Amino acid sequence: MKKRVLSLATAALMACSLLAGCGGGETAATTTAPAAGGTEAPAAGTEAPAVEEASGEEVVLELYLQKTNVVDIFKEMIADFESKNPGIKIELTSVPDPETALVTRIASNDYPDIVTIWPAEKFYRDLMRDGALMDISDQAFLDVVAPGTREIAQYDGKDYSLSMTMSAYGIIVNNRLLKENGIEKPQTWDELIAAAETLKANGIQPFAFYDKSTEQLGQMAERLIGVINNDITSQITKVGKGESDWSTEAEVRQLAEAMLQVRKYGQVDTLGAGYEDAFNDMATEKAAMIFYGSWGIQTILNLNPELDIEMIAVPNPTGGDAKVAASIDTALSITEACENKEAALKFLEYMASAETAQFYADNEQNPPVIETVKYNRPQLQAMADKLNSGDAFFTPSVYWPAGFRKSWEAPLQQLILSGDIDTFIKDTDAICVEYFANLE
Repeated sequence: MKKRVLSLATAALMACSLLAGCGGGETAATTTAPAAGGTEAPAAGTEAPAVEEASGEEVVLELYLQKTNVVDIFKEMIADFESKNPGIKIELTSVPDPETALVTRIASNDYPDIVTIWPAEKFYRDLMRDGALMDISDQAFLDVVAPGTREIAQYDGKDYSLSMTMSAYGIIVNNRLLKENGIEKPQTWDELIAAAETLKANGIQPFAFYDKSTEQLGQMAERLIGVINNDITSQITKVGKGESDWSTEAEVRQLAEAMLQVRKYGQVDTLGAGYEDAFNDMATEKAAMIFYGSWGIQTILNLNPELDIEMIAVPNPTGGDAKVAASIDTALSITEACENKEAALKFLEYMASAETAQFYADNEQNPPVIETVKYNRPQLQAMADKLNSGDAFFTPSVYWPAGFRKSWEAPLQQLILSGDIDTFIKDTDAICVEYFANLE
C-alpha cells in the first residue's frame, strides 16, 4: 500500500491545485467557542472508544488544517475540546499552499494524524482506495451527516471522513443596488445580461472581475462550463481520448462566448484586476455583482459589514436548467498511520456534536451538512435550500486530474485579452489530450 500511495503522491506533487474552492487566504469571523458540557453525539451505532490514560501520558495529535481561512475557528474548538478531554492535546498545523505541502509529506511517508480533506476529489479518493485513510464507517457520530452528502463522500460504500459543510458557487449580488435600479434577481442568462445593461446605463459597474488572479479565473470557467453541462467531464474525456474535439462539441464555444459577454460589463481592464480588487469593488458598492464561491461572502462583509448581499444561482448561458456547482468544503479524516486512533475518533466525535457543529456553521458560514444544525446565514439561504433539495452538481474539478485546470488558466487569460474563441478552442483541445488521453 505504501508504495502505491507514495507513487500517487509523487505524481500529484507537480500540480495539485484542484481545491474545490475553499477560499484559502480569506479571513472568517469567530465567536465564543462551545461551553464545556455541550451536547454529545447521538448514541446509535458504535461510539468512539475511550482513550487509555492509565500511564498518565498525554496523547498528542497533529491536526493538519488545509482550510487556512478557518484557523482561528479551529483554535477555539481545539481549546474547548482539550478542556473537556485533558488527556488529549491537539497540535494544529496550517501552512501556505497546504495541499502541495501535504503531498510532499505523504511522499516522505510523513502523515499527520487528522487532516481536513475534500472527499469528492480524485486525489483524496485515491488515498481512500490505497488505504492511507482510516475506515470510520462504524462510528455513531456519522449518523448526523445528511445521508446524501454522506453517500457522496464515501468510497466503495465506506466512510473515510466526517463531512461538515458544503460550498456553493454562484453570483454574489448587492440587493440594494438591484432594488434601487428596479432590477429583480436574475433567474435566466437573458435576465442577467438585461440587469447588467440597466446598471451600466445608470452609471454602476455591473460586475467585478479578477482576471489577473488566474486561480479565480480558472475557477469561474470551470464552474460555468459545469452549469452549461453538469457532466462536462464526460465530454472532456471524449475529446482527450481523440473521440471528438471542441470544434464538434458545443460547450467550450458556449463557455467562451459567455465569458466574453459578461466582461463587457466589468472593469475597463479586467486583466489588471485581481480578486482583492474585485472584493473592494463589491465592498465599496462600485460593482453590483461578482461570480464567486460562498466563502467570499464573509470576505466581502469583513470589508463592509453593512452591505446587503446574497448569493444567487448562476444562470445557464444556453438557456437550459441551472443547477448549483457545489463541493464538500470541510471534512475531517484520520490517517491510517495515526498511532492514537481512539483519541482521534474522540475529536471527530466532538466535531460532530450538535453544539460544536452549530458553532462551526455559525462562524465558518458555509451551508452545513450536519442535520442538527440550524442554519443562520440569510446571505446563503437560497444556496442552502438548493443544496438540500438536490438541485446541485459536483464541481467538475473534483473529477479532473491534478494540473488540468491550472493548465487551462493561461489560454483563458489569452481569451479575455484577444477575444479569439477559435484559438481558445484549439488550446483547450490540446490540454484535454495532454491530461485525458491516457487517463484510466
